[in-house]
Amino acid sequence: MNSSFLIQQLAYAGPVIVVYLVGLVLAVIFIKKYPVPAILTLLATIILLGNIFGIAFAQEYFIRARLVSGGSMASYSTMMSAVSLIGSIMRALGSALLLAAVFVGRNRKTIPA
Repeated sequence: MNSSFLIQQLAYAGPVIVVYLVGLVLAVIFIKKYPVPAILTLLATIILLGNIFGIAFAQEYFIRARLVSGGSMASYSTMMSAVSLIGSIMRALGSALLLAAVFVGRNRKTIPA
C-alpha cells in the first residue's frame, strides 16, 4: 500500500490546515501586542494542526499494520475508535483554547443607567 491514503486525507483537510496556519502566523505577529490571547491562539493552532496530522498518520499506520499482519477486524475497529476518541478530545481542547483566546483580557464595560 502506498501513501495515497495519507495524501488524500491531508488533501481533504487542506482548507482547515490553511486556516490553522494563518491563525498560527497571526498569533506570532500579535504576540507582543496581545500576549495572552496570542499565546492561547498559538497553542490552539499547534494542537489542532498536530491533531490533523496525528490522526492521518495514525490511520495510515493502522491500515497498513492490518494489511501486513492480517489482524482481526475487531482489533482494527478498536484501534480506530481510540484514534477517533483521542482526536475528538484534542479538537475539543484546541477549540476551548480558541474560545478562551477570544474572551480573555477584555475590559469590562458597563452600560450607564
